[in-house]
Amino acid sequence: MNFESKFTLSKRHFSECFEQSSSLQPKTNKRYFKALALFALGLFFYWSQIEGLSAHLGMFFFILAFVDVLSVKFAKGWWVTRQMFSKAAGNDVTITLNDEGINIESDFAKQLLTWSQIQAYQETEKGIVLTAAQGGNSYISKSCFSDDAWLFLLEKLSAK
Repeated sequence: MNFESKFTLSKRHFSECFEQSSSLQPKTNKRYFKALALFALGLFFYWSQIEGLSAHLGMFFFILAFVDVLSVKFAKGWWVTRQMFSKAAGNDVTITLNDEGINIESDFAKQLLTWSQIQAYQETEKGIVLTAAQGGNSYISKSCFSDDAWLFLLEKLSAK
C-alpha cells in the first residue's frame, strides 16, 4: 500500500494543529508559574537597595512577566503567528503512508517516521497526534487523506 497526500502549510492548518494538539493537554495554572517567578524577581530588584540599575532591572522583569502572561493567555495566536513567520509557511508538504512508515517531505524538511518509532497515538476530533519514541509529537490532519488512507493509518497504528 502506498498513499500520498499534499497540503499547504496555511494559517488554517496551523490553527487546526494547535487546537487539536492542545485539546489533549490539561489546562492548569502551572502555565503561569514562570510569569509569577519573573514578577517576584522584578519585585526583589525593584525593592532592593542595590546601587545603580536595580529599579530598571526590576521594571525589566515586570515587563518580561507581563509578556509571559500574554504568551499564555493568547497562546494560539502567539504560536500560529510564529509559524506564519517561519520559512515553511505557505509551502507544500507531501505525506506518504506505506508499509515502512510515514514519510513527510517539504522544501525545508524530510522526515521518515517508521511504524516502530511511533510509541503512542491519540485520536482527536479532526486528526491524530503521534508520539515518537525519541520524543516529540506530530499532528496529522484527517482532512489530508482519503478514507482508505486514514483506515490504513489507523490499522498500522493499532497493530502495534
